[in-house]
Amino acid sequence: MAARRSSERTKAPQEPDATLAAPPPGGDGKAGTPSPGAPDASEQSRLFEEGVQLFLGQQFLEARARFEAAARGPVPEMAHAARQRVRMCEQRLLQQEPNLRTAEDRYTYAIVLLNQCRWEEAEGHLMKALEENPKGDHLYYALALCRCWRGDMLGAFQCMQRAVELQPNNRIAARNDPDFAPFVNQPPLADLLRAERNPAGE
Repeated sequence: MAARRSSERTKAPQEPDATLAAPPPGGDGKAGTPSPGAPDASEQSRLFEEGVQLFLGQQFLEARARFEAAARGPVPEMAHAARQRVRMCEQRLLQQEPNLRTAEDRYTYAIVLLNQCRWEEAEGHLMKALEENPKGDHLYYALALCRCWRGDMLGAFQCMQRAVELQPNNRIAARNDPDFAPFVNQPPLADLLRAERNPAGE
């Protein structure tokens, strides 16, 4: 989960740090079509290189954020490499006591914990992040997902309702988010996510 959410919940594989360098483009080296809001090829490369430097400096939270952004870029080989390095960062974060200085640090670490199915710990960090940033719609969004996985559908509904109040696009995001796929038809969340669909029908 900006870091939003990562749909990969498998344990991070062991990978040597020597693989940090960005791979050369494969095939004809052409980039794909970036999604809206995604970095272009030049920005993707810059984000990847920044991630490498932050990783080498053991700033794993910051490195993870750069790699996650690079993973949304148009060059498939670099996107794949960036996703691998996201997992490397998560592995390092789980091996050490992270220095969580801001609400965004807590959010990023909570996403790592969500990916490891450590729901209770993730919820604790998200709650602390919300104390610091009570209008963080992405925090409520992540907390809604966390509570879904904990089986608290009413709590998930309340968090998603607040996320949608703060940012209406979160309703569409959740409907199309593979992480929410197991829950979108469960009440009371289902009614919230179905509300205000396109008048022409979806």
